[in-house]
Amino acid sequence: GGWRAGAVTGRGVGNRARSPMMMSSMSSMSISSSSSISSSSMMLTAVLAGMGVGCGMDSSARCEAATTGPDPNAPTSNKSTAQWRIYTDIGRGLVQEKKLDEARRYLERALVEAKKGFGEGDAHVAAALNNLAELNRIESKWSESERFFSESLEILRKAYGENHPAVGTALHNLAGCRLAQGDADGAYALYAKSLERKEATLGTNHPEYATTLYHMAEVLSRSDRKQDAVVLLERSIKVSEEIGAAHTDACLRRMKRLAQLLWDCENYEHAERIRRRILSTMEHMNGEEHVKIAGPCESLATVLMKLDQLDEAAALLERAARILSKVRGDGGALALASTRLNLADIAIRRDNVKEALKFARQALDVLAPSALDAIRRDALRVDIRVGVVTQYARAAALLAKLSPDAPSTSRHVDDARQYLDEIEKLVTTVSSSTPTRASLETIRVARRAL
Repeated sequence: GGWRAGAVTGRGVGNRARSPMMMSSMSSMSISSSSSISSSSMMLTAVLAGMGVGCGMDSSARCEAATTGPDPNAPTSNKSTAQWRIYTDIGRGLVQEKKLDEARRYLERALVEAKKGFGEGDAHVAAALNNLAELNRIESKWSESERFFSESLEILRKAYGENHPAVGTALHNLAGCRLAQGDADGAYALYAKSLERKEATLGTNHPEYATTLYHMAEVLSRSDRKQDAVVLLERSIKVSEEIGAAHTDACLRRMKRLAQLLWDCENYEHAERIRRRILSTMEHMNGEEHVKIAGPCESLATVLMKLDQLDEAAALLERAARILSKVRGDGGALALASTRLNLADIAIRRDNVKEALKFARQALDVLAPSALDAIRRDALRVDIRVGVVTQYARAAALLAKLSPDAPSTSRHVDDARQYLDEIEKLVTTVSSSTPTRASLETIRVARRAL
């Protein structure tokens, strides 16, 4: 994915100005399985296309320009239209380099030149406004982001009318901004309007339609309406499958989110079916021994453990451990530690204390120094820091259960409690968002286990 300011139709600056149309979807703000809006993707999309249809997919998708010729009503190219394009391209590059202050200066200049070259009410101006909105989104400047998104939407409404794909996408953008500010009701209402526009202009078998369904489901899940969210997510996945996009990263993300919601609803049988499909799809896309297979193996194993299918769960975890043991770096070691903790749980349920203790100690060897590092490293994302510390607490609690009198047990338990206190203080200073509340609940569960 990425913002493709250069994806335009027309025959170059020397003849006519490029055809006006901007489409940029909040799909660039993909919602992760941890239910948080990702502001680190750095993906600004400013696609100028003849009719603007086909953009706004998830960030993994590519928005391509339409193949229609130049707009006969477009203004003749002039110095300002050429500078708009140059400043936009420079701004795009600077964003990709994470030089956001410099990028802002060029994107602001691009907006000035778009107004001078195309006119205040032209869709190129909407594109320039959208780019500034996305830049503010990346920097979590939500009020400014919402203002630019709203201005872009109004221009598109006047330029194309209500029933146009561009308006549906602009509504989608604005909805995501509202959601990031905690306005779930306002976000859902805007997503619903976006869905209506997309259905009227693109139909229900279109990736744009599936994308908005996905985001609507996320709003419902954050509002504790998980069963309703499941229904919308299933519709989104069905659309993706019907248009031949089943084996895409976007569809896989939705399937993983669906499986997590089903887990949260304690519908383990349905979650098992979805996670089997995910594993099969990942094997088809990457091969059976690829590092990306380890996660789906473990996810399926955990739901099988809930269903008391321990033999298959153990086989999947051993497969994941075999794959992860070949991965270098901290990420692979931490994932392997998680797998070993699940293997320890199975060993306990099989009354094999010796094997459970072996897995628990192997996990602690990795998690103890990693948890201390997570406390100290401010550069790490908060959700990663929470995950490492709570996994360490889980391993310490397991050790206390299996070997309460071991010399190292009390030290690990005390350290885990201290780290949980410190990470809880960190999380509470971030915000009162739904992801933050979920992190706090994870911390409290880990503390109770100790």
